[in-house]
Amino acid sequence: MAALGAAALTSGCSALPDDGELRAMATTAGAQEKRDAEEARLRALLGRFDGIEGLRPGFTAVSDVCTRPSDGGFKKEATVHLMSCSMSAEAVYGVEGDITEVLRRIGTSGITTWSANINGPGSASGGSLDYALMYQQQKGVYPQESGGLLMPAPSLQSETGDLSVGWDFPPLPGHPPQSGQIAENPSCRADFIPYSRCATDPARPPAVADLRAWYGTVLTVATGSGSYRPYLTVPRPGNKTG
Repeated sequence: MAALGAAALTSGCSALPDDGELRAMATTAGAQEKRDAEEARLRALLGRFDGIEGLRPGFTAVSDVCTRPSDGGFKKEATVHLMSCSMSAEAVYGVEGDITEVLRRIGTSGITTWSANINGPGSASGGSLDYALMYQQQKGVYPQESGGLLMPAPSLQSETGDLSVGWDFPPLPGHPPQSGQIAENPSCRADFIPYSRCATDPARPPAVADLRAWYGTVLTVATGSGSYRPYLTVPRPGNKTG
């Protein structure tokens, strides 16, 4: 980190470093060490799902972005860092067999503590296993005695917010079949500056549509805001945070 701090100081206090200088900071040996450790942490988090019966690994996408600083502007405060780098990851699986049973296995696997159904049985408590199973059973429509209304889209969310699970769920009545399907490509881009990287494993991943054709259902696991923490920050000269 000392090398990064020294590089930042050379840019001076009055002018922000340009993209080339920021990229140089983001690609030092020290930065790469932090980057490798963060990627290993996120991959281990997602890897907990590999042992769930019925899940067949498709691919994993890791998105790695370093953002520029800002001197502020109209109604906008200046950022406290010269640069901040963070990472997110998503694993895509094919589902072999009944998705509802796979969701039950995920819920009882001990991987994490999933959000509780705080509203009680038969109610919409987003992110809970109870609601996810209810949606599957009711095919997205509340029972007639509850008004027969359409149900909000389901998902699983960990209590800490570090993991979220989505899957191909039954489309709502009157909606096209693809409306309940996982999107074709994860949001992983490598065209941000000063630094960004999109890594997929395998390097040539199968298409989501192919996984759906092979297995019938697609499920994704993504790291969420609870796992977010910049793995690298470069403070402004004179700023003690970093």
